[in-house]
Amino acid sequence: MFPAQTVESGRAGDGMQYEEAKRVASGADVEARRALAARDDVAPEILFFLCRDTDAGVRLRVAANHHAPREADLELARDAEDAVRARVGQKLGEVRPVELPTLSAKKQALTIETIEALAIDNSGRVREAIARALKQSIDAPPHVVQALARDIEIKVAAPILQNSPMLGDSDLLDIMSSGPIKGVLNAIAKRRNVGQGVTELLVNRAIATPGEESAVADLLANETARIGSGTMDKIIDIAPKHGDWHGPLAARKDLTADKMRRVASIPSDAIAQTMSARSDLDDAAMAALSHMVAKRMAELTKKREEEAPTVKPAAEQFLVSVMRGGKVGPVGAAISLRAGIPTEVTMRILTSKNPKALTALAWKAGLSAAQAKFLQTHVGGISQQSALGPTMSGGYPIAHADMEWQLGLYLGNG
Repeated sequence: MFPAQTVESGRAGDGMQYEEAKRVASGADVEARRALAARDDVAPEILFFLCRDTDAGVRLRVAANHHAPREADLELARDAEDAVRARVGQKLGEVRPVELPTLSAKKQALTIETIEALAIDNSGRVREAIARALKQSIDAPPHVVQALARDIEIKVAAPILQNSPMLGDSDLLDIMSSGPIKGVLNAIAKRRNVGQGVTELLVNRAIATPGEESAVADLLANETARIGSGTMDKIIDIAPKHGDWHGPLAARKDLTADKMRRVASIPSDAIAQTMSARSDLDDAAMAALSHMVAKRMAELTKKREEEAPTVKPAAEQFLVSVMRGGKVGPVGAAISLRAGIPTEVTMRILTSKNPKALTALAWKAGLSAAQAKFLQTHVGGISQQSALGPTMSGGYPIAHADMEWQLGLYLGNG
């Protein structure tokens, strides 16, 4: 029997006829009831009736139906099935159809009651659904947002910690200080425009807590994060021990000239590749980067002697990564060591605009013919039309003796 006066009554206008909808809702055909529960032209009291259906599939469709009355949502927020309760929470975060009327004060109160029920649900899946629904809300119940941000399951807390505009710096500082829940620091590190006070505590906690160091990498990758000078110095001091920090650290646009130089001095493939691609390095940073590249190449070249012939040498991979940046200084520092040619001679060849000389230099450094062309165009400033590419078989287009002769021209002047 249909409940009387439980919800605001209505009748399907141009949609399904009311009596027909009642017949289907009370019928034994489960698939028909599921289809009815998903329709947007059914009277609210019929959808409320279906929210108590014995079939979970019917209830799930009512939970997903934006035209279901808030009374049904509240009922389903207490459903026995996790999936049904979670779907109600998910729906609350979705865009409400424009054709639906503005919620009355009574309906808004029911919405808050529904949210509160979902936020204290025993199932983490359900709490996660409502957390994701409320993550960017500016008018969610504040006490619910605070509770979700402090949830014991990070999958629940993270959407709020990372996104909610209703959390202030004081909230974030309190949460970080209240106890370790793995992932809290990572979530806060990804917030937009996170302030210096928060980032300082975050870095201190991440460094001091084993297993939390990845939060610093997330913070560095967050371009909107405001990191104070002292905090950045602390990061740079211990960055050599944390390879996952190197790429995002080298890419930071807020590094001062002094910090840029310090970062460029850290021996790291990721720093070499990232900083080689930057266009804002001053002379001191470029010199530090070139020195680091040379030192790193020397280490890798020595290691190459210990590697099995079947293993692709790390030195070649490093050289190619530096070449991608296109900076003559770091590339020259790396190639001179790989080719066994003095740095000043290597630099003359790299800036000569001589395709044959650059090809010979690449050959001497152990690069492939395809990589030799890349060196010409991306570092040597030679056009694609003038650059010497590999032969049909992938080999060098110049005889070995001729390439030795080309190098001899420059070495003879060195």
